[in-house]
Amino acid sequence: MSTLKLPKDVVADPRHDAVVRLLEAHARPLWERGRHQVATLPMTDTLAAELRGALAAGHAYQGLELIGEKLASEQKGLDALNEKTPESPQNARVSRILFLANDGSERFYRDCDALLSRYPQRLLACRLDIPGEALGKALLGSTKMVRSVLVVDKKVGAKALLALLPPG
Repeated sequence: MSTLKLPKDVVADPRHDAVVRLLEAHARPLWERGRHQVATLPMTDTLAAELRGALAAGHAYQGLELIGEKLASEQKGLDALNEKTPESPQNARVSRILFLANDGSERFYRDCDALLSRYPQRLLACRLDIPGEALGKALLGSTKMVRSVLVVDKKVGAKALLALLPPG
């Protein structure tokens, strides 16, 4: 995980090292044969507020199918840009943060692991220590099941990562 280049706003923040330590200390495979290490962290009130705001502002999406479509569409654009200007290589930096509930099925986590394989340079995932129904309540104010939220705005993603830190 230390090879990931976190968003610039996280790197510039004095809490950067604390975020890296938190992500690394709590990293485990998403499922039994998972290829990617993903931190499992508590849901904080600050993170819930950041994710609610991101969803309301259109800076985040929920639902793994929609998330996969958005990432694929963005990748097409990045690939086209790279073809037009091959002399300007893309900056390999995390720009998308995928937050996951802790009660997904093995298939769900396999699908998440596949997304991490497909977009390794720009996607970071965090499993939150909260079930999907409680995540839905925290983010939407209803009992609608929410198992995945993708933050697509770099600044909002940085704020969300910093919100993972314990208060104080």
